[in-house]
Amino acid sequence: MLLSVSRLCWSGCRVRMLVVGMLLVLSFADAQTLSPIVEISTLTTTSEVSDLLIARNGNFLAAFCKDHQIRQWSLPQGQLLRTVDTHGRNLDLVLVSDDGRLFAGDHDGNIMAWDDTDANVAFQTKLPRYRAAAFFQTSPSPAVFSHSGKHLALSSVTDAMRVLEWPSGRSLYTLKSPPGGTSAAAFSRDDSRIAVAGTDGILRIYDSSSGKLVAQNEDLLGESFAVDFSVDGRQVVAGGADEAVIFVDAETGKLIRRIGPLADVVAYLAISPDGKYLSAKLLREEGSALPAPVVVWDAASGKQVAEWTPPGVALGATWSHDGHWLVVTSTPTALHVWRVY
Repeated sequence: MLLSVSRLCWSGCRVRMLVVGMLLVLSFADAQTLSPIVEISTLTTTSEVSDLLIARNGNFLAAFCKDHQIRQWSLPQGQLLRTVDTHGRNLDLVLVSDDGRLFAGDHDGNIMAWDDTDANVAFQTKLPRYRAAAFFQTSPSPAVFSHSGKHLALSSVTDAMRVLEWPSGRSLYTLKSPPGGTSAAAFSRDDSRIAVAGTDGILRIYDSSSGKLVAQNEDLLGESFAVDFSVDGRQVVAGGADEAVIFVDAETGKLIRRIGPLADVVAYLAISPDGKYLSAKLLREEGSALPAPVVVWDAASGKQVAEWTPPGVALGATWSHDGHWLVVTSTPTALHVWRVY
């Protein structure tokens, strides 16, 4: 009888030890999920940066500097690819495409484009006046390429968004202008839909082949500054002055869920290439010159998996093609590229 009890006690101990061991392994695995935040590139520049944008796929970074030069680097290598002389013009960067094309606009509404290797203007169009977005928005923005690279959507202050054929520049259609204009836009991964965030807080989703309105959502009370599609195109995420992020059904416009309230305004949103994570760059209400957190959530559950306040203002952010969340800060003589997640 004593032997049987001993065996039972020993068996119970072994089970408990096994369970504890498994929990320790799982805890260790969870602890290893978060990689340390590291600076992966330092991009030196002879002139301080005034404006900055990163390509949606994380392969290119462009900066307009105070010496009126546009400098473009490859990421994550940090190789300076070219310098474009703007001949003394004050420009706002509009877009850096996935294949390295540059778009910039002046305050008179002139939009210029440079091919990926040439320093000469390859395309130019006129808008009433382009909305300056320095230090505030990163792609998606009021200018965005379709994922195929065949269509370009452009908007200016208080003006309707125009969708152009690329590279011909032929105008395909003009979307209805929301009161106050457009804050951000994004194409779905299959390019069948385009989501437009308006300054009126309304999220509108259009058929990208015809420009027909498919759905809209009015759950954001304040201006929305950022928008993106889920990888499968079934949901749209948006955020802005409400200090919250909403998930919306792309076909019906119905609210699916909300993340928030957050500590600050949502200035930028992006879904990771594999669709598993949602990232955001926040903006301090007290002033855009103050450092504010960057945040990563599990896209399915809404659980926060990472948060970091950089040493300076996050001028740009994007997911790299290999699934890392990159954030860019600056000092007077360099840009600093950080791998946050």
